[in-house]
Amino acid sequence: MKLNFDALNNLSSEHGDSFYLLYSDRFAKNYDDFLEEFQCIYSKTTIGYSYKTNYTPKLCKIIDDKGGYAEVVSDMEYSLAINIGVSPNNIIVNGPYKPKKALMRFLLNGSIVNLDSYKEVALLTEIANQYPDKKMLIGLRCNFDINNDSVSRFGLDVEDDKFFKEFYKLKELSNVKIMGIHCHFPDRNIESYAYRADKILALADKLFELPPSYIDIGGGYFGKMDDSLKKQFKSVHEYSDYAQAIATRFNDFYSGFDEKLKPTLILEPGSALVADTMEFVAKVIDIKNIRGSNIAMTTGSKFNLGLLSSSVNMPLMVFSGAAERTAYETVDISGYTCIESDFLYKNYIGYLNEDDYLVFSNIGSYSVVFKPPFILPNVPILEYDNITKRYDIIKRQETVDDIFQTFHI
Repeated sequence: MKLNFDALNNLSSEHGDSFYLLYSDRFAKNYDDFLEEFQCIYSKTTIGYSYKTNYTPKLCKIIDDKGGYAEVVSDMEYSLAINIGVSPNNIIVNGPYKPKKALMRFLLNGSIVNLDSYKEVALLTEIANQYPDKKMLIGLRCNFDINNDSVSRFGLDVEDDKFFKEFYKLKELSNVKIMGIHCHFPDRNIESYAYRADKILALADKLFELPPSYIDIGGGYFGKMDDSLKKQFKSVHEYSDYAQAIATRFNDFYSGFDEKLKPTLILEPGSALVADTMEFVAKVIDIKNIRGSNIAMTTGSKFNLGLLSSSVNMPLMVFSGAAERTAYETVDISGYTCIESDFLYKNYIGYLNEDDYLVFSNIGSYSVVFKPPFILPNVPILEYDNITKRYDIIKRQETVDDIFQTFHI
């Protein structure tokens, strides 16, 4: 459905002055497009969708229906995957915090667990000895230099001799199978993906006599975005760029192996799939001038837009029902909170009036999952149904009771 002022005003009357709009078909297409770019080069590629980026159950279910994996980093996310019907065998467990009780659950269920520390290696050994008849599937998160002048705090340092000693100790556990190795770094630079691919391929060759079942190269990829957003980055990469940097190296490295022996390349995209699949709608409540600065106050907050909005302006469309429009050379668009730095958009230039609706796009990642119950409960998620010609409630408006029912006086 094409958005206009009347449509937004009707939704506001029914659901409140702020809400998210979801486009799940776009999410499904992003999954297909991303995977296809890699499989065209290296056919044994699969996706483990990063739940933490946006764990809206409808989106997670789409991944499972398409045969993708759930990539989770907590017992909460693991429970979500199980509750929506994901087989434990299709869940990849990452993250630095795996208490023994949760780790035991993951392992005994048959999920793949990438161990992040020697503390987890010790816990695994305890659990394996406790359940000698139970086969346990693990991987190791590997930390190595990717030539970017920063040191990641996650994983096991493969440049330390201890790593190899512990690796061979794990191989001696009869009921533990090391399925593969994993890495993830926060650098989105395309050269870093080529570098980490080369490094982890060489490491796999050093560790395993035959190729491992999988090599997981993590996430951190750019997704599809509006041109106004692209201009705010030094460089932006397409799906095909990542495929050329990663899949080409995997294909070349294992070109001499039978298809059955080649490892599965696992990718863990989050933002790359979900960033452009949600919009956030807020209403302009007031516009004032303070010592020469124009400030528009809205029913939204930067916390609704996600992490990226703190450093860039997210793409913005304005829908107005005003008979006479007011033009501004510059206006800062602020949130409803009492935080001085709560701005949704800085230096907006154009027409803006009270009661206008603002639609921010590319806000699907680290938004819904990151919004705290700060000052106001979170807003609903709506999606237009092309068959019924109505908006479905994907997530209802949170209430005061939702927030405070866990407290006791």
